This record gives sequence, C-alpha cells and structure tokens, in this order.
Amino acid sequence: MGSSEEKVVAVIMVGGPTKGTEFRPVSFNNPKPLFPLAGHPMIHHPISACKRIPNLAQVFLLGFYEEREFALYVSSISNELKVPVRYLREDKPHGSAGALYYFSDLIMEDSPSHIFLLNCDVCCSFPLPDMLNAHRRYGGMGTLLVIKVSFHLRVL
Repeated sequence: MGSSEEKVVAVIMVGGPTKGTEFRPVSFNNPKPLFPLAGHPMIHHPISACKRIPNLAQVFLLGFYEEREFALYVSSISNELKVPVRYLREDKPHGSAGALYYFSDLIMEDSPSHIFLLNCDVCCSFPLPDMLNAHRRYGGMGTLLVIKVSFHLRVL
C-alpha cells in the first residue's frame, strides 16, 4: 500500500481541433473531449476513474483547444469530484511527447511520486488503483496497461 506521503498526478491528453471530418457536424460546436458518451462528456470518464486513485493531488488536461472551450467544464468537474483539474493549453500542437515535455515543469512542480498518463478518447474499465498497486509491487520505472487484441486481415 502507498503511504500518505505519496502524491499522485494524472495527465490526460485531450488533443486539439483537427481538420478531420469524422465527427462533423458535432465537432463544429464542441471539442471532441466534451462529446457526450454514456451520459457524460467523454473526458468525464477518465477523470472519474482518476478520482479512485489514492493520494491523487492533481489532474492535468493537456491539449491545444481554446481555453474558453474547457473553462466551464473544468470548474464544474473540479467542484463535483473534489479533485483539482487544470487545463494546460499548448501554444501549438506538440504531439503527445512534446506536450508532456512542454508542461513537464508544471506536472513535476509538487514532486509527484507517481504519474498516470491517459488519453481522453480511450474507453476501458480504468483499473487505476490496481495498476498503482502492481507498479509498487514490481518496482519498475513505468507500468503500461495493454490488452491483447486479435484481428483478422481480410484481403479483397
């Protein structure tokens, strides 16, 4: 089990507006992370899962949507879940690793003992407390949640 000295930070990658058309017309007025999914905005699901992580100190949302598009939601979810949520807007798209590097000082500001990295558009059961326990037990540098997916290639 973790100690009360631990500070855990969650970083959720939200991306940004694209020229793609796969979500039109919904994407004309809403950023993809705020699309409704199972009765809540898509981003709500990983944030809610993070709430179950012991010693969660902060949730960062990293992306390059306009801040005004997330302001109301971030305020609302912070109050609802009693977890500080902060949207960090990139000045331009840096890609996933670039965004982490760009905001690394802010993410590491309070010297977290563990960091969870999630993508807002991945849907799963989010076994985050179990992952943290496994990570502690095996003492690795990082722990990655994966699933084996079988697929069949069909040539026409």
